[in-house]
Amino acid sequence: MNFLVITTIQSPTPALFKYRDLLLELGWRIVVVGDQKSPPTFDLPGVDYLNLEKQQELFGELASLVPLNHYARKNLGYLYAIQKGAEAIAESDDDNIPYDDKYPNFLPPQINTSVLEVKDTVNVYSYFTEKKIWPRGIPLDKVGNLVSEEQIVKKEVTCYLQQGLADLDPDVDAIYRLTTAQGDVIFDSDKKLALGSGCYSPFNTQNTLFYKEAFPLMLLPISVHSRVTDIWRSYIAQKLLWCMDSSVLFLSPSVYQQRNEHNLLKDFKDEIPLYTQVNDLINLLETFNSDTISPGGLMSELYSFLRQHNFLGDLDVRLCDLWIKAISSSL
Repeated sequence: MNFLVITTIQSPTPALFKYRDLLLELGWRIVVVGDQKSPPTFDLPGVDYLNLEKQQELFGELASLVPLNHYARKNLGYLYAIQKGAEAIAESDDDNIPYDDKYPNFLPPQINTSVLEVKDTVNVYSYFTEKKIWPRGIPLDKVGNLVSEEQIVKKEVTCYLQQGLADLDPDVDAIYRLTTAQGDVIFDSDKKLALGSGCYSPFNTQNTLFYKEAFPLMLLPISVHSRVTDIWRSYIAQKLLWCMDSSVLFLSPSVYQQRNEHNLLKDFKDEIPLYTQVNDLINLLETFNSDTISPGGLMSELYSFLRQHNFLGDLDVRLCDLWIKAISSSL
């Protein structure tokens, strides 16, 4: 069974109604994770709603470790889906609306596709549009690293993790929004690109799918801001996917974003680690090596490695330990 996990602090949005109408007919289950600012009741029949009380009842210490009003509470929705027998878990946000005729467009994990073979960080958006635009979380000195057709090969590849883009108001950083934004963006349709080993590009949590083999890699760290947590996860997951002989696959949009209201200057302040520390993270990941073959073991080793280098905190390591233990008892 496939699951969709979403967090929200609002009453059911048009996006949530649309996901419900599309996915329940396909046999999916939908999990909505609440937070301190969420409404006390959530009237969306057919959807499993986890309020704070339910989260604490189900997950105990793990739920207590995740800060209130933090995007990482989504971890509890992932774990709920895993414990209910999920084979694949998609995720999105409450302001990303699925296209009727495109969602879901995720592919089987083993496919023959275009693969970008370059040892560097790339601006993957450049493969899907000629507009000057870059994904949130890419090092600013890599914004101009555009995808080159000469570096692409066609081959069989395993993609346990897939990231669909979003049209109209895609996921970009505050610097782009404050300085470069030029209206709605429509990405090219019917394209896909996997990133080969050593080729990094950040991905988000707006239109993403993890297959069962990669469930341990879903964990969102808690020692960083909500504007940072999914980006750190994306780089960590890419490194570990290569250890598993897998890759991340980027897909043309199957959703469009009608973005919730944001204070862009506040976003900029919250995103500062993305601008100042992302290269440090990538450099650390490049030095990480392991003979472990299990995804859970790889996650535990890498989290401990990042803590030793003062990149993640003690609470992240404790969270990871509880997370792996909980997943191991469910898979």
